[in-house]
Parts: sequence; C-alpha cells; structure tokens
Amino acid sequence: MILEELVEKLRKIREAGFIKTVRAHDGGVGNTLESLLEIKENNIRLPDTGEIEIKAKRIESNSMLTLASKSPLPRGVNKILFRHYSHVAEDNIRKLYTTIYGSTVNPQGFRVVFENDKLILQNRNNITAYWPTGLLLESLKTKANKILLAYAETKGKKGSPNEMFHYIEAYLLAELDLDRIKKALENGKLKFDIRIGADKAGKRIGVYHDHGTAMRISKQDYPELYEEHCRIL
Repeated sequence: MILEELVEKLRKIREAGFIKTVRAHDGGVGNTLESLLEIKENNIRLPDTGEIEIKAKRIESNSMLTLASKSPLPRGVNKILFRHYSHVAEDNIRKLYTTIYGSTVNPQGFRVVFENDKLILQNRNNITAYWPTGLLLESLKTKANKILLAYAETKGKKGSPNEMFHYIEAYLLAELDLDRIKKALENGKLKFDIRIGADKAGKRIGVYHDHGTAMRISKQDYPELYEEHCRIL
C-alpha cells in the first residue's frame, strides 16, 4: 500500500458514516479503524513513508495520549520514591499517583526540568532520579516517530458493544523534535504520570506494582511535538 491508497481508504471510511465497533472496549475506536484498514497490528508500512503507527481517538474525548512509559534512572529509584512519597488511599491501598509538570512544582513537590543531557525529576528529598535525554528521545522515536492520527465522532455508550464511530479527520505526523518536546514540557502541555500502587486482587494482592511512568499530552497539543504534520483527511 502506498500513501495515496491509504488516503483513498480513509476517504471511503469517512464516506461510510457511522460504523459499529468491532470490540466492546475503550480501545474499540482504534481496533475498528485497524479492521477497516485491514491491518492486523496497530502499524502499517508504506514504501514512500516507512513504518507508521496507527492511533485513533474519539474527537470529543478529553483523555490524554500516552507517548511512552519509561521509569527514571537509576534502576529501582521508583521504589525509593514510593517509600518516601506514597500515602494510604481511601481504598486502604498505599499509592503514589501523581502528575508532574515542567512549568510548576506540583502539590507533592515534584517537577521535571531539562539540565544538560538529562531530564531531572526534582523532589523535596533530593532523591536522584532522571531520564538521559538521548535515551528518552530514542524511546519516543521507537514508539511514535511516525503517526497516523485519526479522529472519530461517536454514538452510543463508550466502550459498549453498540458504540459506533465516524472517522472524519486524519493527520500524518513525522519526526519528533527534542526542542518541541522541551517547549511543551516547559509550557505545561507535556506531563509525566507516576502510577505506583499495590494490586487489589489476584495472587499478588497487596504487592508493590509499578504501572509505569507515563509521558502524556492532550490530543490537541500532540502535533506540536513533530517537525512535520499535515492533514490527509
């Protein structure tokens, strides 16, 4: 498939109107588009563009896009942060769930700032935690350096078997840029979520569980991270 064929497929999908989900799940919007494009996985290789990851979002949703999940270094530092900053939540589970910005210090005393070749996780106890800039950018590019981002109107209850999607917009994004990432972080658009707690059920109930430190951004601000972005639908 070449880019022109992909665009033509997307146009036909748009013209088809609302289409019933192929999967009753929050991710149904992406699964349905993959099915319509006849893609087995969430990526496609175009000879004139290379490998592209497919992302689809509900146009009215305020949910954030996850760019990548990567714990800071040195290895094991999240456990140290958990010991120092976690609290017992209402469900009686000890947790460290916090959203961290580059534009301001959050209520738990965290902030992320670029210093030389590192992204530093500042904290009140001065625990050393950081991401090497090169490694972070490499991780982001591996996951999302070229993206087809599609938006869909919806009908029906979110995640239900009766939800329907009308794919109305699509954008091709390429070449994540470090300066743009820094700007988004400093402006408070790019955020880091630490999500550490304990499993509520199963064999590991009550056991420490790091759900990953996720980099997130709103779907409206996402294209600003790329050097190249153009609307194809």
